[in-house]
Amino acid sequence: MKINIDFGQPYFDEKNIFELTPNDLDCFYTDENEVNRLHLFFVLEASLHRFQRENNLKTAARCAFLMAYYLFIPLTPPASFELAEFYIDRALEWDETPEYRQWKKLIDQGN
Repeated sequence: MKINIDFGQPYFDEKNIFELTPNDLDCFYTDENEVNRLHLFFVLEASLHRFQRENNLKTAARCAFLMAYYLFIPLTPPASFELAEFYIDRALEWDETPEYRQWKKLIDQGN
């Protein structure tokens, strides 16, 4: 899926959240400049807050999972382990899935 950063629409809709894959995040990171790489994280964060506020926890969980992955694998900022752990724990709190549980195990191994 092609990811576009749009300041006029700084959120992903529910359909796009469930279409996004870790591979899409990897491709975006590889293809984009440093500023857009960071903007993607904040679009995911804004989307998470919107879905959480709407009590759409399954979609919020998907956002949290994508954020955990993006922080832990491609972005890897300082404290990426702790940040990724926080978001994967939220994902599991809101929607326990085998995919999220598997990533929790990988994240817990550290980077």
